Amino acid sequence: MKRITAVLLAALLLLPLTVSAETAQAFPLFESSFLQGWLCRDWTAERFRQELDDMKAAGFRSVILQSSVDLTHTETDVYTAALYPSSLAAGREQSHALEYALQSAAETGMQIRIGLVSDDRWWDYGWDMPDAGFRNWLAQNTADQCTVIREIAEQFGERYAMQIAGFYYPNEIWNVTPDCADAYAPLYAAQLSAVRNALAESFPEHSLMLSPFYNKTLGEPEAYSAFLAEIIRSGSLRRTDILALQDGAGREYDAGTLRLWQDTVYAACGDMITVWINNETFTSDYSPLSADRLCADYLATSSAGRHILFSWNHYYHWKEQESGFDQLLQSMAGDINADGTFDADDAACLVQWLCGTGNAPGNWNAGDADGSGDLNAADLTLLKRHLMPA
Repeated sequence: MKRITAVLLAALLLLPLTVSAETAQAFPLFESSFLQGWLCRDWTAERFRQELDDMKAAGFRSVILQSSVDLTHTETDVYTAALYPSSLAAGREQSHALEYALQSAAETGMQIRIGLVSDDRWWDYGWDMPDAGFRNWLAQNTADQCTVIREIAEQFGERYAMQIAGFYYPNEIWNVTPDCADAYAPLYAAQLSAVRNALAESFPEHSLMLSPFYNKTLGEPEAYSAFLAEIIRSGSLRRTDILALQDGAGREYDAGTLRLWQDTVYAACGDMITVWINNETFTSDYSPLSADRLCADYLATSSAGRHILFSWNHYYHWKEQESGFDQLLQSMAGDINADGTFDADDAACLVQWLCGTGNAPGNWNAGDADGSGDLNAADLTLLKRHLMPA
């Protein structure tokens, strides 16, 4: 048995490079990053191209436009803004941000995940049992989400099908009402089912992403996970859709808390939907989270399928020297055994894993160079290439 293993190891180490270094990013840690509309709404095509070029250089494969239509309500007025000419946003006929983003994605080889409708009244509800006001609002919000899907299909679906990675549902479901979960779950599920059906009509092959968060002071992970599982099960979501779990938005939970909630949600939902992690990038005072802390949070949840950020564009881009994000990428890239260093031990760890003689890598994402979602021989050849002296 040992001789067979040795032969396999030698063969794997001699495999030729099968992924072009010119077309594949080496060991990307983060799949995507959120970009909010208020930041990019007035960007030119050139500005989008620059941003996507920089994101690709940092290892990202896509950007998530958090919402394509924003509805902000005051006591006397409604402010609407959009990234494209939408019937939901009067006076926005000359809005071209979404088109510029998709055009830039085509030029850079990136992709865009398109957020639907963000309505700030979402945060007015959910604190008590759902009432008629909430039900009426949810019905209108559901109609708005579906309208955006149809409009995007009509305006961009044919021209930019390859650049659209999927869609994002902006309503952030949280565990603020643990005693009311049974009442809210079917309502949220009905909305997601309607949105999923609209996607199936206009973009049948595209995934839907949602990014719920949790506040550990408001409930236990088991109850929250069961709540999410019921919404996913009844909401007609697919295995290819994505639940990108975030923590309590800048609450700076310790590694044990992050790991517990992620593992519990994955156990409840992982058979029904793809589970990713949405890593926070800011602190409670809205300053950039340190690279060391981001690294610790990442490793605490490294068993997740993919990691995304909220948000590299807002908190790290143009602040690399201050934040240390570049150094984080350099130190973690290829570090699949999660010991803090990329070296020959990582290659040995991967070889043993591929041969079935070792434990699962502690940070497998850091070695998935070909973006297949798994560790394989192609990743090993790239790992070997990057270990060789220049």
